[in-house]
Amino acid sequence: MLLRPHLRFVFILLALSLGSASLRAQENRAPDPGFLERKGSLLDERRQLNQTVWAQETQAQRHEERLVELWDALLEINRAGKGDKFAVFKALGLKTLTLGKPQEPVALDHGITLTTFTKGTTLESAAWLAWLDQRQAEGYVLVQSEFHHATFTPAEDGATSTVTLVLHLLQPTSETRLSIEGAVTVKWHPDNGRDMPQPQTVDVSTLRLLKRTGKPIFEKWTQLDPSRPDKPSGIHPLLVYDLDGDGDSEIVAAGCNIVLDADGNGGFATKPFLQHWERFHETGILADANGDGHVDFLAPNGQGDMLLFPGTSEGLLASKPLGKSKQGGPLKQPTAFTAGDIDGDGDLDLWVGQYRISYLYGVMPNPYYDANDGFPAYLLLNEGGGRFAPWTPEAGLEKKRNRRSYTGSFVDLDEDRDLDLLVVSDFAGVDVYLNDGKGKFTDVTDTAVDERHLFGMSATFGDYNLDGKIDFYVAGMGSTTARRLEHMGAKRSDDPNVDKMRMTMAYGNRMYVSRSPGKFTQPEFKDQVARTGWTWGTTTLDFDNDGDDDLFVANGHSSGESTKDHCTHFWCHDIYKPLSKPDRAMHEVFQEIHKGYFDKSESWDGYQKSHLLMNTDGQRFHNIAFLMGVADEFDGRAALSDDIDGDGRMDLLVVEDRWRDGQTLHVYRNVLENDHRWIGFRLADAPGRSPIGARVELQTSAGTQVHVIAAGETIHGQHRPMAHFGLGKSAEVEEVRVYWPNGGEQTLEKPAINRYHAITPPQS
Repeated sequence: MLLRPHLRFVFILLALSLGSASLRAQENRAPDPGFLERKGSLLDERRQLNQTVWAQETQAQRHEERLVELWDALLEINRAGKGDKFAVFKALGLKTLTLGKPQEPVALDHGITLTTFTKGTTLESAAWLAWLDQRQAEGYVLVQSEFHHATFTPAEDGATSTVTLVLHLLQPTSETRLSIEGAVTVKWHPDNGRDMPQPQTVDVSTLRLLKRTGKPIFEKWTQLDPSRPDKPSGIHPLLVYDLDGDGDSEIVAAGCNIVLDADGNGGFATKPFLQHWERFHETGILADANGDGHVDFLAPNGQGDMLLFPGTSEGLLASKPLGKSKQGGPLKQPTAFTAGDIDGDGDLDLWVGQYRISYLYGVMPNPYYDANDGFPAYLLLNEGGGRFAPWTPEAGLEKKRNRRSYTGSFVDLDEDRDLDLLVVSDFAGVDVYLNDGKGKFTDVTDTAVDERHLFGMSATFGDYNLDGKIDFYVAGMGSTTARRLEHMGAKRSDDPNVDKMRMTMAYGNRMYVSRSPGKFTQPEFKDQVARTGWTWGTTTLDFDNDGDDDLFVANGHSSGESTKDHCTHFWCHDIYKPLSKPDRAMHEVFQEIHKGYFDKSESWDGYQKSHLLMNTDGQRFHNIAFLMGVADEFDGRAALSDDIDGDGRMDLLVVEDRWRDGQTLHVYRNVLENDHRWIGFRLADAPGRSPIGARVELQTSAGTQVHVIAAGETIHGQHRPMAHFGLGKSAEVEEVRVYWPNGGEQTLEKPAINRYHAITPPQS
């Protein structure tokens, strides 16, 4: 057995399984009067609250129907491939439209200009219709849009709303792209009982405009969709590694057993990943678990067994899995997976975190801001040769092991040369554990970060404020609905903590910059990287080789036929009085209330665009995704960056999730032409030494750059153990130091630039 569970783990998991089985058995019986009465009572309670506590939100939802109608009409034109989007805006029937007066454009990199506006001209009906005609005559095409109802204030003479707006326009002839974002103010007609409230005046004078002329720097390279109509297929886990030792990266879609290998001619060869493949959960890693110098593949299969496919000098293809149990292992919903030598004995240890799906059987996280009621995480100590034994309580990781975790990474956070643990969990946020160097961890979350709470999905590491220290960025969920409720002052009285934590949890992504070893705080510019939507995958890359770390963010939860959103149900009802045990009445309430979400006829934070956050000076970030060709509005999940073709420019990989209909991998090639220089380091495995956990520091006349090698930080994916640095105008690298986990250091003096260097760990 690869995994040896303690008996009490088995009993816990058996109890959970029996609870689920019990509910399924109940569902097969005829409804009893008590059950129907309880279900009716729960639905009545929601209706009553919507008429009292949430009365303003009910009004806001009614007004939002017009925004949904507008957005749906624009999306339908996209689906049909024909129609007049300008006519959709004209049909709004506005009395007036207030435009902004442009300020002097600010020049950014890559020919991008930023224009802000102040209060300008108010146009009456005929004038603003003519203004729209003029924009259409200029040849602009509306490619994408987004409308989010941010605030709502009722009034007898007509309510007022703030709507956060995203418009992406293209002028095909000149290849000019416009990205327009910001808040608009909508004054509604008085509500006289008409079927749907109508906007009366709109003020768009405070929008921001990013503009660029020229081809996008990311071009669609290839895509992989292994699904068939009768057999949806997954991509996750998505892994990038040099499997065949030729120096180049291969792309591994382990969820469908496919490897993509760039053929050097602009295409990809496709080959199987494993000969003895079976269906896995959405997590897995490539790492040398048995210490023989060859990379292995570790992943939990669908039965909950942790499997190890040992690598050889010929690779992984013919490997047979080790560790399979006849009865199925203890893992139920494994989602987070990392590796690292935590005790300094020279082999890789493992940490496996699990999730627990909300709404299923009526169960919700309790409490939604600090949930610790999921399936347990396991710390597994390597006993040699790739055999592992559980060591969670002994390591000090017992108290919070039932987080609903999505990612975790062993990484040196306090710069003491051993590997600490960063865990990112939904319904809780960040947990930080410092290692004593022998595999004993101390929970230092409260002192390590200034605010840990968020709906945590993934993390990524980089130096975002350019001070030569490692920072980290954690993906979360920025909720417009929560901000709207807060603006109204709408709260329930039955659980004050639920409302107290609302804005903290709904803030969005959080960036933590290093202030001293093991101490991180959010920077002054935190708002610039926070509200990207419902974020899943994240990756750090210097896409333009200018010497600073940029961010790519994959967004969107569930995009249905309509943009009608289910977020209000969550914030007004679902998170109150949560149940941790299966409950049939609540299960059926969820099925009824969220029917449109479950059957995909409606959305939940859908059609959100991916973001490419350009770092300009370590203090400012701008979303330039549409200008650069990567503002996809599908529901993104895993996001990775790697130089797939070895040309010194970082490429992007993004997984599109279609829920029950499978997944698609999108690969984008970076074709940016500039005179910036670069250097890269490809770290290799050696017997008894893994590159996971290494730290690479680079010194130039411009200062220090740093990169850490980690596994498990990005959701459902793994980056290659590689450090890529943009050098900007620097013509020389003075020195590079590689710090290996738990001892060992290498120094390279004046390494050649504009090339990759292969580095092998020193032998102990």
